[in-house]
Amino acid sequence: MTDRIGAQELLDGYDILFSPELRLAHEAVMVAAAELSDDGWPTVPMLIRFAKCYEVPLAELAGLCGILVSKIGRRTVFSDARRDPELVNRLSATAWSRRALVAYGFYNNASMLLARDQGTVH
Repeated sequence: MTDRIGAQELLDGYDILFSPELRLAHEAVMVAAAELSDDGWPTVPMLIRFAKCYEVPLAELAGLCGILVSKIGRRTVFSDARRDPELVNRLSATAWSRRALVAYGFYNNASMLLARDQGTVH
């Protein structure tokens, strides 16, 4: 028995944890970012647009893309773990909703799996 999560287990969790609408929004924003973003990764304006278009929670969609959304006073702050990881590490987990943290945790697990399996042929 192994403690490591496999790709299939992660994919199974994706279907269980996230609504069909959120999964569609996630796929759509990732495809758009691959074509339109300088670094191939979703930008904050893209996430806002796609969350509105698909009528899904911005914090969850952003979390699936490695970006945490929080309110500081009346300001909305976006902490991008991919482009600016030290900013995410300075903030307390209590700043984010449980659902946003679930989405962000999923992103982190997917990133670790990708790094771990890089170069592996399936």
